[in-house]
Amino acid sequence: MNDMTQAQPCRGPGKRILLGILIFLLLAAVAAGWFWYANDFQFYIVLAGAEEVTLEFGRPYHEPGAQVFLKGKLVHTQGYTPEDVALQISSDVQTGAPGKYRVTYTAKYGFWQTSAERTVRVVDTQPPVITLVSDDVPGVLPGNVYEEAGYTAFDNVDGDITHRVVRREEAGEITYAVVDSSGNPTSVTREVPGFDPIYPRIKLTGGTEVKLQTGRYYEDPGFSAWDNSDGDITEKVTVEGEVVWYKPGTYPVTYTVTDNNNHTTTVTRNVQVVAQPRIEGFQDQGKIIYLTFDDGPGPHTPRLLDVLDAYGVQATFFVVDNEYSDMLKDITDRGHSIGIHCVTHDYETIYESPKAYFADLFRMQDIIYEKTGVKTTLLRFPGGSSNTVSRKLYPGLMTILTEAVQDAGFQYFDWNVDSGDAAGAKKTRQISREVINGVSKNDVSIVLQHDIHDFSVDAVEEIIRWGMNNGYLFLPLEPHSPGFRHNVVN
Repeated sequence: MNDMTQAQPCRGPGKRILLGILIFLLLAAVAAGWFWYANDFQFYIVLAGAEEVTLEFGRPYHEPGAQVFLKGKLVHTQGYTPEDVALQISSDVQTGAPGKYRVTYTAKYGFWQTSAERTVRVVDTQPPVITLVSDDVPGVLPGNVYEEAGYTAFDNVDGDITHRVVRREEAGEITYAVVDSSGNPTSVTREVPGFDPIYPRIKLTGGTEVKLQTGRYYEDPGFSAWDNSDGDITEKVTVEGEVVWYKPGTYPVTYTVTDNNNHTTTVTRNVQVVAQPRIEGFQDQGKIIYLTFDDGPGPHTPRLLDVLDAYGVQATFFVVDNEYSDMLKDITDRGHSIGIHCVTHDYETIYESPKAYFADLFRMQDIIYEKTGVKTTLLRFPGGSSNTVSRKLYPGLMTILTEAVQDAGFQYFDWNVDSGDAAGAKKTRQISREVINGVSKNDVSIVLQHDIHDFSVDAVEEIIRWGMNNGYLFLPLEPHSPGFRHNVVN
């Protein structure tokens, strides 16, 4: 039997040496890594001088320079500059133009690199220079007008800036001022004996813009004028321009004054006449009767109110101011509508002019409000809008007024059924028949009567009975009710 011996692996010294070397290198690498980490190297640039430099325009820029440092926590703790480090400097500084510029510093050393910046501001603090051309003969010419001798302005950056000079005239002197593009100001003054360039001033009471409601008569709020040499010259002011206060629009009014040195000042005030929104009437549906009574109240009005109450009918009263005006509140308290007729019913006074009519209109509106607390806008023109008496007093007046009262916020009403009680009819039966005949021809009627006549008041009950028996509804006029307006002949 053969004895066989199992082979053993060879563990020679070569492999152990190789393993030792590998372990050593690993430990060395770990140590080196720890060293670099613990040392925390910093690579940076330190600028010589300030980080921001201000340089006057036109002066040369001298580079202060910079230094590169490498610094660690374990070695080179104070920092040192490597001999072979590369420092690069780039700049866009232009000393011939004000502005903000940058100088950039970059450095590389091994695998380190860093950068830093310096700001250079080029500024212009030098003010421009104004040169005055001398006067051969100082003073002013006839008429207090100074003939400019001339001037120039020059700036170190902008060059010739004469065109920028602002010239200000004052009594006895002229000031010339200019500012360059860098914001540097300068000014000089020329003495001009006897010179007064100051124009008079006009002050408008209430300002240059005025709003006025249509129908309100325009009265100038007032003005004053002052001059440095002449003092108060308000009495010299002339005013031109007409404000058509009853017609919407904008009307310029000019104020002009001239002082003793022949200086003229003109200012303008714009007066805006503003219309009130118009209330458009609508056409009633069905059979409607509007009973209306003019020229009251009068001695028969209480009896009329009782008849209307008895039948539950409401009517409209276009009233005047008279000894029975205390009844106005009773009219409104009983639910009737109230409207403006006039104060006196004097045609020559009322229709003298647009101003006279509106004065009467607003006065009667105020009287009604004082008596009743109702600010009515309903009105009926004395004689209606088709009256001809106004033509003799003021041609074209009703054409003006029929538009103007609406722009002023009023609604005027004429009629399409006339009882005839103001045109010769004197008997009750005649009045009632006239009204019934007129109403029977319309679906909607506005009836004209006068409660100052007993025979007209006596006819109302028969008119109401007929209307109710024939399917008519009685209503008072409201702002939106139909106007049945006549054709205007003036």
